[in-house]
Order: sequence, then C-alpha cells, then structure tokens
Amino acid sequence: MDKFDAVAAARDFMTRHGMYYEQIDMETELQKFMAAMEADFREKGRTRRMIPNYIGDYPAPVGEKTVTVIDIGGTNVRSARVTLGPHGLERISGLCSFLTPGVAEETDTAGFYANVVEGVRRNLVSDEIGICFSLATIPQKDRDAVMVAGGKQIRITDMLGKKVGESFRQAMAERGLDRGQRITVINDTVAAALGGRAAFEEKDRPVYSSYIGFIYGTGINMCYREPSGEWINTETAAYCTFPTGDIDDAFDAGLIDPGGDRLEKMVSGGYQGGLMSCILETAARENEISETTWAALCDNAAAGSRGPLSGADISAFTKDPAGDNMIANACADDRDREVIARICDLITERSARICTVVLTAVLIRSEAGRDPHAPVFITAEGSTYLKQAGFKEKLIRNMNAFARRGHGMYFELYNVQDVILRGIAVASLSE
Repeated sequence: MDKFDAVAAARDFMTRHGMYYEQIDMETELQKFMAAMEADFREKGRTRRMIPNYIGDYPAPVGEKTVTVIDIGGTNVRSARVTLGPHGLERISGLCSFLTPGVAEETDTAGFYANVVEGVRRNLVSDEIGICFSLATIPQKDRDAVMVAGGKQIRITDMLGKKVGESFRQAMAERGLDRGQRITVINDTVAAALGGRAAFEEKDRPVYSSYIGFIYGTGINMCYREPSGEWINTETAAYCTFPTGDIDDAFDAGLIDPGGDRLEKMVSGGYQGGLMSCILETAARENEISETTWAALCDNAAAGSRGPLSGADISAFTKDPAGDNMIANACADDRDREVIARICDLITERSARICTVVLTAVLIRSEAGRDPHAPVFITAEGSTYLKQAGFKEKLIRNMNAFARRGHGMYFELYNVQDVILRGIAVASLSE
C-alpha cells in the first residue's frame, strides 16, 4: 500500500480551488497592482486609495513635550502619554488597552467615541492629542481626517463622512474634558513610517534612502514616500487585483461587506480564522479530511463561544501540530493532522507571496533603495507579522528573491518597539 502523501494532497486540493500560491504569477500581479496604484494616485485620494497625507517636517522640541496618543486598531484601542525631547523618545507612560468599540457589538458614532474617550480619559492631560485610526480616512489640512470606509468587521452604523477629531472632541466636550487641545489624526501606516524614521534618525545608524510603514495585523496596509516627498497611505486592503479562489469567494459572500477589501480578506489576521474554517469545511466535504475532525472543530469552537477558528488557533497549530491546541485536539488521526498542517503552511506561503508583491510595488514607486549602501527602511508592524508562525521567514525569503534579486531593490525589515505610539507623537508635533 502506497504511503499517503499529505504534501501532494494539500497542494492538489488548494490548486483545485485556485488558492495554491504558485498560481500567483508574481511579476504579472506586480504589474497589475502598480497600474491600479498609478490610476488611484492620479485621483489624489478621491478613490479612497493612494491617499496623500499633510505631514511636514518634524522639529525636535527644545525641551520635553508630551503628547496624548490614541491608537484605534481593528481589534484593540491603545493609549499612552508619549514624551519627546531634543534627543528623541524620553518615555512612554500611562499605557492602557481595551477592545475597540464596534468589534463585540454594533455601535453608532456617538457611542463609539464616548467609549474611546472614557477608555483613555486618564491620559487626556496634554495640549496635543494624536489619534491613529486603522480604518480608511481622508486627511484634511486642519489636521483632522474624514472617515470614508469601514472594514475589519467593525460595526459602526453612521461613521462615514464624519471627522474623527471633531467627533472625538465632541465626546470630550460632553464630559467636560475639552480644553482646546490640538488634535492630529493619521493612519497607522503613516505612524509606522514616521516612528521608524524617528527611532533610527535618533541614533548613529546607516543612511536610509526612504522609509515604508508596513502593517500586517488584523488588516494590511502600507505607507511610503513619493519622490516628491509626499507620504502616501495606500489603503492596500481595498485592492482587488489578485486572483481569488472559489473558497475565497464563498467566504467573502458571507461577510458583512461582500466585495470589499478583497486583498485583505485573502491574507490578514482578522480574516484568517474565518477563511480557514471555510477551507476545512470544504476539505471535509471533499474527503480530504474526515467529517469527524471537522465536527470536532465545530464543537470545540461552539464550546468556547468562539465562533470560527482564529488566527491564533492557526498559528498555535502550525507551531506544534501535535500539541495541546484547538486544531490538534480536534484531529481524528495523523492523516488529518498532516493535511491540515500542510494547508495552513500553503495559506501562509500565499500570504507571504502577496505581501511581497505589494511591498515591492511601493519600493519601486518610492524610487529609493537602488543603492545597496542606502537601502529603504521598512517598519514592519502588526500582530500577524509578529505572531503568525512561519510568515516572517517566508516573507523575507520571497522579498530577497523577488524584490532584491529580481528587481534590484535594497531594503531592511525592522520591528521597532512602540513604533505606532512614537509615530503618532511625531506626527502630532510635525508641521
């Protein structure tokens, strides 16, 4: 009897459904993605992609300057008081974190900002407030930003078209907390790029030709600097240029925003659990894994009131397919365990391949990084980048092969501690 080949079984299954990573021709997809970026760049943010930001130079304060920073992410809100001085970051204090309103249950704009203000109340002691919002906003010249798109399955009923800073100030005023503080609103990718630049310009470091902010967590997005000096928030999540498989399409159809943010739904942490649930349900239906394993996964999820699998479940299983984790405990036998492990690995490889294409695109657009002695500094940030088993290694391998050897782009990937909080503070004190 022939030995079962889990690698071939997983590859054939994913290929059959249009989701095998080698079905993505990287050069073809790069050209498609760059053409879409160029078309959106010409629209100067009107398409809600390739959004210019009004961020100028950062004059380091003569003495210490403290900024209240608020990072509103797709899963959690973080806040702190960040103090900057003439030589860079002095300290971070008052750090707190809580679930982003609209994640657990639907809310409206007033309720959303009321909850955020209450959550960060003890940090509202400075004259400068910086707010980083991971959803799509259009920056305004008054340092505010208008919400133009939802996403990440955050349910806020009436937020579109409203100003973030203005809404936050109203919630402060209703609680007697508005003292005329200056409010600056930016995107998390801009914060990552600015925070990375500030961190390494404070020290005696190699000269970098440009800076990129790459966020890969609940969602995915990037920020880079045009040769003109303009910082561009790409809103990468919203692009639909990559080929999707039929399971991708079925998964998307069941979400609250079918048709939107297709790139993000293929790769990001906020969707990985749901997408993997659809994949494994299909695998059980096609006898690639047993119905017993699929039933156990459903039972385990229901017993913990967790709904579909999470990105953390996938990462825990990938790290230790025979360990004490949700997926491993549900597997009826070694055959199912091996097939699921291979499918998880292939999905991670596909994510790394897609991320490589989009990162290469912004490297090329920046017109920087052609000199090996002056690479582009990429600040890589986000829970999925940091925690997804095997992703970082696959991304670096793909970037070295495609961006560096294939397109002559030189870069360095870094994770900078507290980079988003630092970047929000820098943006708040920038011109």
